[in-house]
Parts: sequence; structure tokens; C-alpha cells
Amino acid sequence: MPLEETYYEINRILGNNAEPLESVRLVEAYRRYLKPETVRVVLLAESHVFTSDEDRRIAIPPIDDLPGYPTQYARFVYCLGNGERDLTNDPRHPRRDGTPQFWKILYACDNRIENLEDFRPVQRGTSFPQRLRNKIHLLKNLRAKEIWLVDASIVAVYGNGVNVSRRIRTEVLRKSWESYTKLVVISVNPERVICVGKGVARVVENDLQALFPGRYEVIPQPNARLSSEEHIANFQRYFEFCCS
Repeated sequence: MPLEETYYEINRILGNNAEPLESVRLVEAYRRYLKPETVRVVLLAESHVFTSDEDRRIAIPPIDDLPGYPTQYARFVYCLGNGERDLTNDPRHPRRDGTPQFWKILYACDNRIENLEDFRPVQRGTSFPQRLRNKIHLLKNLRAKEIWLVDASIVAVYGNGVNVSRRIRTEVLRKSWESYTKLVVISVNPERVICVGKGVARVVENDLQALFPGRYEVIPQPNARLSSEEHIANFQRYFEFCCS
């Protein structure tokens, strides 16, 4: 089912809680921009964060190292303006945004992590100009290494005051997965799939077992209630799964 048709099916479930279709298209544009020519590993997460019409009016300036990169702000990790007010330099930039936990996941896919300090290159402790260069370098590295982030839901299931029940969230994930995202994953035929979070796994794991037996892994969300040692071990699993 095309993206738009899937959106309208999900819109019937979410009603007034659904974000604009134009935001869904923008997130898909970011995702497609960073899609490797051949996909070796799919990172299968839950969803991006609700992106409003006002959010999309914030401009992303041209980035020399990423020609053709989308030029509108989205609350999605592939958008470099998300969490980087100094990039947009726009008074409308949200006061609180960004997904640092997902930058940790992306960084761990490309770097062996020994302790939490290892994430410093993509965190606030590094100056904005250097941090931006590091993030661009990371995104290009992941594309070169054929690692691609896909969300089970094409529509945001949290953010902007959206507070849907777990049942509704699961229903949205299932509709999106069955109507659109599963077909996307099948079409790229990855060697491996990493399912980010047990909530996503509850919806997709039976299909992953049938489609990719022995070739998928479920790793808890980076904000799961685990010890620092357990989180480090999980970040190391990303590297091993992506680079072995």
C-alpha cells in the first residue's frame, strides 16, 4: 500500500492525534535520502516524534557535504536540525527537541563503545561546529556501511501532547507495519535486522522470525530501566551485529 493510503488508514485510528501528512512525507524524504544503495542492516525502531506544520516552516540550511539534503525541519534523528538550534538559527526552533538516545544507537553501530564517554563526539560536550561535522560523518559512514534506519510506524505515535493508549499505539504500529513498512523491509532484503525496543518486537517479531530466521536481534530501548553496564553491553551488541 502506498505511503499516503497507509497514512489515511492510520488517520482513522488516531483521529485528531494524527500529525499532518506533509510531515510524514518529509520524514520519508529524510529516510530515503540516507538509504544505502544496498541495505545490509535495517535498524527497525518505533516512530519519529510528532512534527507539526509550524515545525516544517523551520529551514535547514544547505549542507555542502550532503547535497540535495531536505531543507525543512523534522523531529527525526536523520534531520540534523533536530536538537541543533545553532544549525537552524530560527526563533521558532522548539525549546526542547532532539533524540540523543538515537544518536547513541547510530554511533554505536559504527564505533565500539567501552563507556558512556565514548559518545562525546555527538553530544553536547563537543562544540557545535565539530559536533555537526561528526554527525554528518556518522550519517555518511552508516550509509556507506549499508545501515539504514526504518520506523515501524510511518506516523508519529508520541510528541506534541499526543498521549495515546498502549492499545492504540500497538494498533497503529501493526497497521503501518502490515500495510507499508514490512514491504519496505522485504524489498531491500537486508542480511540482518535489529529491532529497537521490545514494544516494536511485540508487533513485528513473528514476521521477523518468518522472514529473517536467525538474522534478527531485539535490543531494548536506550531509555530502558537497565544498569549502565547493561546499556553498554547493548551498545556493543549494535556494533557486533552491524560490523561482524
